Amino acid sequence: MKKYLLYIILATFGLSSCKKDNDKPIIGDVDERLSEVLEEYSKQLTDAEFGWKGYLLTDNQTSATFLFKFDKKNRTVMAADYEEEPAESSYRLKALQRPTILFDTYSTLHLIADPNSNVIGGTTGMGYYSDFEFAFMSSSADTIKLEGLLNKSKLLLIRSKSKAESENVFSALSNVSDAAAKIKTYFKRTTIDGVECEVKLDGASQIFSLSYLEEGNLKTVDTYYYVSGTTVVFYTPLEVGKTTIKEITDVGFDVSSSSLKAKVNGTQISIKEALVPLKMDMTAAQRWYDQKAVNPNDCWVSDNAFHAEGIDDFCKFKSVPNFQTLWYAGSSVFGGTPYDGMIAMTTSLMAPYTASKMPIDVKDGKAKFTLIGSAGTFTDTSPIAKAMSAARTILYGGATAGSSEEWYLIPTSNDGKRYDMVRAKDAQAWISWRPKS
Repeated sequence: MKKYLLYIILATFGLSSCKKDNDKPIIGDVDERLSEVLEEYSKQLTDAEFGWKGYLLTDNQTSATFLFKFDKKNRTVMAADYEEEPAESSYRLKALQRPTILFDTYSTLHLIADPNSNVIGGTTGMGYYSDFEFAFMSSSADTIKLEGLLNKSKLLLIRSKSKAESENVFSALSNVSDAAAKIKTYFKRTTIDGVECEVKLDGASQIFSLSYLEEGNLKTVDTYYYVSGTTVVFYTPLEVGKTTIKEITDVGFDVSSSSLKAKVNGTQISIKEALVPLKMDMTAAQRWYDQKAVNPNDCWVSDNAFHAEGIDDFCKFKSVPNFQTLWYAGSSVFGGTPYDGMIAMTTSLMAPYTASKMPIDVKDGKAKFTLIGSAGTFTDTSPIAKAMSAARTILYGGATAGSSEEWYLIPTSNDGKRYDMVRAKDAQAWISWRPKS
């Protein structure tokens, strides 16, 4: 018994001595490890010969595309789809709660976050709710995922593999949008794994959506996207029936069939024009009009105004100095007048406006807008007057009192807070509306 007790005591001392010898953390000093991680990220950023393609999705769902080139002296040259002229600034890698990259001097990236709406638009005080300090979330050899520290905007960096790939980073988005725009109608149809789908590829907002019938009900799924080469990549995968779609590849227009060709999960699809909705929502037009009264400021807002004849911003509002948004407003905005109408909002508040018969006529599920006069300053030759005149002609089908046009209202969000309005006679003009925030 004493012998066994002695063995136990000796074994206990042996284990104690082993424990003391291994008190040093297996992973090493935390600060040293963080320094090593930052060095690894720094090497990864600076070793990319042709730079990094950057795809940003801000907290208010604004998309932007960048090209970054990082050097070993903490300098970066960047360009963006909204500012393609390359500009140099500085950056730092720092260990905060996570390894972080700080763009610490004013740069092209700061423009989209600038709180002064006169810089490139956005909301006064917040810009486009973007960031210029990002935490590293994950990385692989050719991909780095970042998240903004303040607004949680997402920035995806993908290594450019050739000079041509870098040079075409901005044209890729417009090439896909231009190809889709060759289908002149708003309604576009395809079939995915036997399911007939209505397709919407919104190049201005970079939103891709699919609508299809499920047990007789129209279901819509959508996601924001970016474009790399001829591939449209979804930030969030879409589910259509039992099919999961992460991207569509080989996107291009086929002249012989007047359709947009692409591949989904390796299978060829063809997207063609259609003149009517897949399923008509007979109450959408009235809901849209009634909801106007409960939206902030009694109005609907469009950030991109009208698309027509295959052209985004057909009326050229975006080229108007200090233009912000186009409103369709209720009578309270006009001081209690007996009409609704469009208003072009600029940094100096209001510009020319139109006057619509109130309420609108709704027949067979379509909304009819009727012009009751040519209110507003449309006689001058200023850019804002020209843009508003063009918008008036599209909305009412003419510029004289009594002109009228019918439109479909298409809900584009499950909460009923976003609608697309599509010209009923040919489906070749449309506008997207959201509540005023």
